[in-house]
Amino acid sequence: MRAIAAGMIGCGLLCAQPGPRERQKVDAAAATRGRAVWAQYCINCHGPLAKGTSSGPDLIRSELVLRDRLGNEIGPALKRLAGHDAGITREQLTDLTHFLKEQMEATAKDRNPVVQPNVLTGDRAAGRVYFEGAGGCTRCHSATGDLAGIGNRYPDAVDLEQRFLFPRRTKRVQATVTPASGAAVTGEVVSIDDFEIALRDAAGAYHEWTRRPDLRVEMRDPLEAHHELLDQYTDQQIHDTVRYLESLK
Repeated sequence: MRAIAAGMIGCGLLCAQPGPRERQKVDAAAATRGRAVWAQYCINCHGPLAKGTSSGPDLIRSELVLRDRLGNEIGPALKRLAGHDAGITREQLTDLTHFLKEQMEATAKDRNPVVQPNVLTGDRAAGRVYFEGAGGCTRCHSATGDLAGIGNRYPDAVDLEQRFLFPRRTKRVQATVTPASGAAVTGEVVSIDDFEIALRDAAGAYHEWTRRPDLRVEMRDPLEAHHELLDQYTDQQIHDTVRYLESLK
């Protein structure tokens, strides 16, 4: 029993060991050759950037690829997985690892850019058309009113885009609660969950109810339209609108 326990502990410690500390330094020429190997053997299932398809997983997020150094993990895996050992030579395997490491580093750099991305790539005129038309922005906002000079208030275009997509809350959510018997009460939502709701009415009085099927609750969130638009915007509409807002100075 002691021997078994020791073996289990040893196995646990071994499995818990971190991967190699030294990153595999990408060789650009090898990565270029590896791209050709990737295109020949891997691209159909794992996609052109190794980020996966419906036929194969994302290898950029693969722990096996992350831990691999020059094929020491990928090589055995190719032999182990059905349909993967396609006779790749040792040299091709090494080149393939450089390609995968290059893709991983490029993805990491995109997530933590050294230089902020240029978000002012849209068309200002198209942004104005969307703002005044399909976007429905003028129902609550005005280019000569609350948004006048917004381009100066947010000189950082990335910050402007974030404020456009995720505006800060300046007004609390309102609700009207109508119990089965009694008058309806309207006020600011103090708290709400699946079991209770509490409001503070215009006079400052506090009201609380247990939520039951016969308790009607009507919510009015000032940011509801913004939340709904997040599922409707196209990338082009976002870029066009940000470009238009940036021009309001």
